[in-house]
Amino acid sequence: MTDDVVTRIRSERRARIDGLLRHERDWCVYPGDGGSPLDVSEAALQREQDLWRTAEQLRERLGDGAPSREVLKYFPVLFVSAPHIERGVTGTFPGMPTPLLYATSLADRLVLIDEFPAQRTPRTVAVLNPGVYDDDFVAELRRVLRVHRPVLVGVSNLSEGHHYALRVAAIVKEEVPSAVVLFGGQHEDGVNPLVYRSASERVSRMPERQRAIYADFELSDAARDRLADLETLAAPSERAVVDLVFAGDAPYAMVEILQAVADSPDGDLASVKADLLRRRANFAALPGSGVLSFWDDSTGQVCRLPLSGSTVDANQLPFFDTRGLARPNRFPVFEGQLTAQIMACLGCKYSCSFCHESADAFLYASSKFRQRTARHVIAEMQLRYEQGYRALFFDDSTFTQNPAWLAQFLPLVTAELPGRVEWGCQTTINDLDEAMVGRMADSGCTYIYFGLESAEPTPDAVQKVLQLRRTNARLSWSERLREVAGWCRAAGVRIGTSLQFGLGESSAERMTTLRLVAELHREGLMPDGCVALNVNSPYPGTRQWLGLLGKRDPLPDYRHRLLRHGGFETAHQFSSLTGAAVDEIYRLAVETLGKALHADQVAEW
Repeated sequence: MTDDVVTRIRSERRARIDGLLRHERDWCVYPGDGGSPLDVSEAALQREQDLWRTAEQLRERLGDGAPSREVLKYFPVLFVSAPHIERGVTGTFPGMPTPLLYATSLADRLVLIDEFPAQRTPRTVAVLNPGVYDDDFVAELRRVLRVHRPVLVGVSNLSEGHHYALRVAAIVKEEVPSAVVLFGGQHEDGVNPLVYRSASERVSRMPERQRAIYADFELSDAARDRLADLETLAAPSERAVVDLVFAGDAPYAMVEILQAVADSPDGDLASVKADLLRRRANFAALPGSGVLSFWDDSTGQVCRLPLSGSTVDANQLPFFDTRGLARPNRFPVFEGQLTAQIMACLGCKYSCSFCHESADAFLYASSKFRQRTARHVIAEMQLRYEQGYRALFFDDSTFTQNPAWLAQFLPLVTAELPGRVEWGCQTTINDLDEAMVGRMADSGCTYIYFGLESAEPTPDAVQKVLQLRRTNARLSWSERLREVAGWCRAAGVRIGTSLQFGLGESSAERMTTLRLVAELHREGLMPDGCVALNVNSPYPGTRQWLGLLGKRDPLPDYRHRLLRHGGFETAHQFSSLTGAAVDEIYRLAVETLGKALHADQVAEW
């Protein structure tokens, strides 16, 4: 290959990088890595030279009918964040599909700087993130499939959306039968039998005292067999539409999966699976805790390729690529401004039984906290501002759980982004003090969301209550809410909260919760539309789910369409309360809370 071709390849790289934003150009694979995206690696140079050679040879043979170098280089992929509700039901998730964007972040960056490590390069044609499953979404999905004929379709789903994820997969196979369908997301994390078996075996080897602490995770063979029936690949009907399932930390594994697809002619499924099996040692060396699963026709069993189990350093991952999102992200709490979502820390110090973070870290033998540096988060905020976002929301379960980190972060926001963006977060009423709220407001925080659950929740279900009893025994949970709400109002910070029923409370205790919130709303401590209603529901990957596995009652099967109560974010046939009990709670909530209730939840039911 001539020097002229090499010069043209390097020139094309420079033009590509010049087209990026400032805060995308000053790092190579991850912020602070010291590399430059202008540098063309030997592997990328060889790939481009091979493409030039192949394109020239085809042009000589086929003339104007020869495929272009771009056609030879790229293959289309599509990603879908499965919706979890239908139209007419509250609970629409208005935000970015952050778990999906996290999973594809490394692959997206390598493609963006033209360093994807394969002869062919995936090109994301769209990231569909519908709010609801309806005819409009189905029509858009079919249109994208027919126009682009993706070689791989990745679907991310929660347990609440698993039924719709399976519908999406069936539509993909109808429109593009050859497409490789990859499932991932929180539901797949929670029904992966391998991690339950591994966790159970770890507990069985613990000293007696430690073993008692993690007794929930020590499952019998019968309990694990019950879970195996709910794995996505367990049913032949699912295997007909879902080809690959990934559970766990996906960024590095996603690159490996896409490489296997890239190296297989036309993404042929048998070739992809064979290539994945040849990459078993590669997967075993990848950072992260997780496993890729697929059905092996030759053995009639599920084949599993586990990762190394090492902790992924979030500071060594690129920022999410938001370019492909089909739906702009505008949070009503920020008056409809274009809103970016950021995760500063994966993990929560609490272990509330209904939350997946009560069990995830132990199931996957991973670090309970993965905190990014304050400087790393600031760099992402600067990029989002450059991209046009004027509001930011932190998706951390408990954003203020690390006061030392927050003390580093807030001054940087004030210094690096003075007055440019407003931001919000979610945390607990435990993890704030008056001075902290003031500093957060001074740096641009205008909104905080609290998971109140109830006026006096039991520590067995809501573990965060225990900390308040240890650190501030003079206050009850409801008194603490009043105190924190007062701090927020004084600082000009609006608040939102979720109430959760079905945690073992009595009817009288439910009314106490509703009256408390109504009283705070009348006093101006809580704004209009600030309350979301939920009924406790057991989801895979939580301590509640572990408890169900040890019983003989049928397990909730989220393959089924959820029969939802339209006035709640979460209330369906698998919830701890159903039927007339839920109708009565809704009636009382509407009567008692009035304008405090989220507008979407005031409906005719």
